[in-house]
This record gives sequence, C-alpha cells and structure tokens, in this order.
Amino acid sequence: MEKITSQNCNLIYDSLLRDIEHNSFHSKAIKKTFLLNIVIPLSIIINDKFKKNTLCVSVSGGQGSGKTTITRYIKYYLKNYFNLNVVSFSIDDLYLSKDKRIRLSEEIHPLLLTRGVPGTHNINLAIEIISTLIKGGKEIMIPRFSKKNDDLLPKSEWTKYNGKPDIIILEGWCMGASPQEEGFWQGPINSLEKTYDTDGFWAKWVNDQLSKSYEDLFKVFELSIYIKSINFEQILKNRWLQEKNAMEAEEEEREKAMYLTKEEVYNFVMHFERITKQMEEYMPAKSDIIITRKNKTEFLIEKPEIFIKI
Repeated sequence: MEKITSQNCNLIYDSLLRDIEHNSFHSKAIKKTFLLNIVIPLSIIINDKFKKNTLCVSVSGGQGSGKTTITRYIKYYLKNYFNLNVVSFSIDDLYLSKDKRIRLSEEIHPLLLTRGVPGTHNINLAIEIISTLIKGGKEIMIPRFSKKNDDLLPKSEWTKYNGKPDIIILEGWCMGASPQEEGFWQGPINSLEKTYDTDGFWAKWVNDQLSKSYEDLFKVFELSIYIKSINFEQILKNRWLQEKNAMEAEEEEREKAMYLTKEEVYNFVMHFERITKQMEEYMPAKSDIIITRKNKTEFLIEKPEIFIKI
C-alpha cells in the first residue's frame, strides 16, 4: 500500500464534515486531529485490504482505551466515504447472562461472577454470528449487554442484521490474547488476587480458557488493531473517566446510582490486570496496527510505517 498523505486524509475529512457534525453519534469532544491522524488512515487501510470476501477486523486494548470510539468512527467513514457495508459489535455484548455467571461463581470460583475475563463470554455464539454474517443471506441477531444492569438485554432489543457485510469489526479488551505458558503463576499481583485468589486457581482457570474457543475466534480475524496505553495506571484512570462520563449523562439520580464508584471501578479493572499487562508485552509484535494512547486526547499510530504524520 502507498503512503497515506495528509492531502488525502483532509479530502476525506472535508467531504463528510457537514454530515458528521450533524450525526447523532458524533461528539464535539472529538478533535479534528483524531479523525485525521487516526480514524481516517485506519479507514483507508481497511478499505485497501478489503478485496471481495468479507474482511474481519479486531480492535483490542485496555479498559477505557478508546476501542469503542475508534470503532464507531471507522465504521462511519467506511460506510459513508468508501460505501462499504459494515457490521461492528463488542465482545462485551457476548457476556454470559448474570444467571450463568452466578452459576460459574458457585461451581468454579466466586470471581467469575464478575463479567469480562475469558470464560465469561459466549464465544461459541460469537463464532456462529461471524460465520453466519460471512455466509450472508440470513437474518442474524447480535446480543446487546447492559453494563448498567450487568446483564444481557432482552432479545427484543438485540441488533438485527440482514445480508452479507463487507467488513466485520469486533472490538474487545482481550481480542488476540494468548494463554500464558504453564507455570506462569508466581503469586497474586494485586489486592484483588491477594484477597480472593491466593492459590491462583482463578487466574489459572481464566488463562486456560484462552487456549480453547477463544483461539478459534481470534483466528477468524485478518487484520488486528491494538491500542497501547502508557501504563496500567492510565488504564485505571481511563476506565474511571468512562464510567464517570456515562454516569453524568444520566438525568435521574436513581439511574446515576447504578454506576460504579471510583473504588469499584479500580477493583473491577484488577480482574483484567494480569492479562492486560501480558498483552502490553506481546501485542505490539503480534498486531498489524499499533496505536499508542499518550493521554486523554492524543493518539499516535506507531505501526505500520505506511502512515505519514499529519
């Protein structure tokens, strides 16, 4: 692929400027440089890689790293500038129901009540959804999960899709994660593990799940994007900012009360610390595209070198 020029990115940006400013999903907090330096170049490379058959793209990164925002805007440009049919959803929407996680917590380990770690997703359903989308010709129902209610939404509120998409984007914090080698557990790494997983049973069970159906899912993706945070402390802050913003958007105090406190957010993110830190080590080499999030608003594409700084 040829180098991406600032002129080309600006052309795409200007052609849709009026439309995107009046789009319901667009946030005024999104800077022009974010679209020019990150979203539009990513859209160009995805369009370039798409040939004829459905292209599957994964987006991964720590909690609150910007996966959902980047995915949303990539989808917009692929659809509205490149005229591609795009389906995007999150691995979060494939969480097991609260009842099933309660059962896991009773039968295997109490920490499995908390959504998010490998073993708490319906990965077989994810594989089935993607397989059906690739084949096309059949209506597919994609689940939706309510983080506020910590449970799957009723099927009547699931997303329906008909047809064969050109692009499928699945975003999730553990997309592309690899299981650690036997003997990886050398003791608890944070206060959560020190309190609830002193013998490493939970950590080992979660790690084992990555060598099962998760590997089958990850193999489907031909293009991987990884958002790298500066450190784990940044991930904690980003996830709390995400929760805080969602809470402040609620108008009723009753709804605000359903969100997590800062302490609860930090405790929640500790469930993912072990795998997240491991991913920070190997994902830059494993992924096709690496984006570094330097701070709240500054992102930088570090890999591949086809991008020209704008």
